[in-house]
Amino acid sequence: MGITLTAAERNALAAQAWQDPDVIMSFYEWLRRFKEQHGDDVTACRLAISKQRDAFREVYEGKVAVYLREVRKDYRIRLLNLKRLEKGPAFKTKSGVRVRSKIEKIIADFLSDRGIRFTYEPILDLGGFFVMPDFYLEDFGICVEHFGLEKPEYQSTVKSKLKRYERFNVRVVCTYASEEPDIEEVLARKLREAGVKP
Repeated sequence: MGITLTAAERNALAAQAWQDPDVIMSFYEWLRRFKEQHGDDVTACRLAISKQRDAFREVYEGKVAVYLREVRKDYRIRLLNLKRLEKGPAFKTKSGVRVRSKIEKIIADFLSDRGIRFTYEPILDLGGFFVMPDFYLEDFGICVEHFGLEKPEYQSTVKSKLKRYERFNVRVVCTYASEEPDIEEVLARKLREAGVKP
C-alpha cells in the first residue's frame, strides 16, 4: 500500500533538502564554472540556479525515499513527525529552519553562526522508544536539549528522557531555563566541554 505524504510532510522534507550542504554548495560550484565559461555574471547565475534546482530535486527525492522507508518500518515515526509538524514551528532562524520558541531560535542561530550543522527535532529510536531532541549535531553525534520549564510534571519528563539517553549512551548537552539570560555563553562552554569545536 502506498503512503501519500501530507503537504506538511512534503514541505518539511523540501526545507531539509534546501538546507542540505550539497544543494547549497551546488549553486556556488556551478556559478564558478559558468562564470569561467561565459564570463557573464547574469547568465552564470541563471544557469547555476537551474543546476541547483536539479541538485535540490535529487536530494529531495532521496530524503522522501529515506522517510518512506522509516515510516514503513515503524508507523510511530510518522505519527511523531505529523504531531511535530501540526504544532507549527513559528520562529524562522538564520538557516531558514523554523523552531517553536525564541530561545530555540537563539540556540539555532548560535549553532549556525559557528558553522555547526544540526537537525532540528529529529526522531531517534532508543530501544523502541522514540524521542525528539531539540537539536542533533550531525558532525559530533551530540543532542542539544533546552529544558525551559520548571513545572514538576515537566521536570519528571526531563529526568525520564535523560535516563533514557544515559541508558543508550547518547551524548547530550542540556541547557535550562535559569541559564536563558546567558544562553550563548553557557552553550559555548558546555559544547566546548563536550568536545564540540566549530
